[in-house]
Amino acid sequence: MATIGIELSGKPNKGQKEHLLMLRITVNRKRSRIGLMYSVTPNQFNPNGKGSKHIRPSHPDHVKINSYIIDKILLAKDVVSKLENEGKSLTPQIIKTKILKPKSFDLFVFGETLKSELLTQGNAGNFKKYRTILKSLKDFVKKPELYFDEIDSDFLSRYQIYLKGKKSKQTTIHGYVGRIRSLFNKAIQRGILEPGSTPFINYKIKQGKVTKERLTVEEIIKIEELKLEENSLIWHVKNTFLFAFYNAGIRISDILLMKWENIQDGRLVYKMYKTDKLHSLILKDKPLAILEKYKNKGESYIFPFLSDRYDYSDPMFLHDQIVAKTALVNKYLKNVAEKAKISKKVTTHTARHSFADIARQKTDNLYNLSKTLGHSSLKVTEGYLASFDDEAVDDTLDKMFNEPENKTHLDEKKVFDNANEIIIA
Repeated sequence: MATIGIELSGKPNKGQKEHLLMLRITVNRKRSRIGLMYSVTPNQFNPNGKGSKHIRPSHPDHVKINSYIIDKILLAKDVVSKLENEGKSLTPQIIKTKILKPKSFDLFVFGETLKSELLTQGNAGNFKKYRTILKSLKDFVKKPELYFDEIDSDFLSRYQIYLKGKKSKQTTIHGYVGRIRSLFNKAIQRGILEPGSTPFINYKIKQGKVTKERLTVEEIIKIEELKLEENSLIWHVKNTFLFAFYNAGIRISDILLMKWENIQDGRLVYKMYKTDKLHSLILKDKPLAILEKYKNKGESYIFPFLSDRYDYSDPMFLHDQIVAKTALVNKYLKNVAEKAKISKKVTTHTARHSFADIARQKTDNLYNLSKTLGHSSLKVTEGYLASFDDEAVDDTLDKMFNEPENKTHLDEKKVFDNANEIIIA
């Protein structure tokens, strides 16, 4: 005799209070479980609920989720009934396998659920990324459903050809296909798909060559010595860029959100906007000098791009403001580069790339450099630095076979006074 029930997973979803809803299959006291689409808190779940009462009315989507649960229970019971009618043996795993047909799972439905979760968590950046890939896939397949088992190597190849026809860059294509892989991985993690059901086991995503423009020590000094009208927008942009560079290439999103409360005992302590992880850096003389220019301005934000006059509690509004202010900073960085007689394209990312490139030449401790950049692993840092290798090879060949040029060698100590302390602090 098989029984079907609903329960919560034993552990909450990573970084959340919600637990994944599980379909429980029991046969002769042996159990198997299938992860469902939705997650709720223990207070929102009724363990004794029947029919349409598994999710309490305190959940804003209780009607929709209860209806979804009923459908899944009926599906499971239908599978059990068919197996019994066919005279086949019943075990929890056999029933689970029959239920877990990829056709039962619509990638669009799963994607929309994930989007809702990201929005609830305030993760506007990833919310927009998944919104974009779902729209792109809907435009490609031109139908309201896309089941996981429809996506194989041939589908992915055709999708990439479609994106190329849309004049998408290879880096964009890589990002889109990478998010499809992410949807598969998340569905597997939640027990919605079986491990091994992903088409990405043997499918390699071609990554376009990413050019990470970075500045030399001499070019950093040119920007530093640039004379600009105090308190002008371009003056603030220059200070922002240098503050980022001298603090291990802090991302522009973190610079914009930086408040005076993040300055603690001679250190910069903040939660990274991109990863939500805590990061701490020692403040050296140059960034401290920049901070002096902004003291006693009557704002909690250090740099004057966001303001206490506005409420940034809405994650979508905050994200849009960060995007807009980043575009503004990049616009004026172009002017900074022109005034400093720098021909390279300088953006907010250039500060990070420049620090990473110069720092790797000054230290052989990849672990410390990885932690300084705020990367989650050494593998991320290795991949980040890999794009610098071509120029390193070119420079070596130039030094081997080109005639030496008369160049003015500036004192690197002026830029990297105690640079290694930044990396190991």
